Amino acid sequence: MAKDEGISEKTKLISKERRGFYIHFIIYILVNILIYVQWLYITEGEGFPWFITTTAGWGIGIIAHFIAVFVILKK
Repeated sequence: MAKDEGISEKTKLISKERRGFYIHFIIYILVNILIYVQWLYITEGEGFPWFITTTAGWGIGIIAHFIAVFVILKK
């Protein structure tokens, strides 16, 4: 019986972590769209595309979160 409870707890943990990743990813997409629109509105598409630094930096965090949830936690 204890073995089943352990599997159930791990399944719950994986489910919770995946849900957290999906929420993180959706927020990443929405915020980056807003940042891009803000850049486009302020600069009218000219000048240095500073939004790329935010997108790239946060993107590294998204990749790390993905690896933690879908690769490391799966083991």
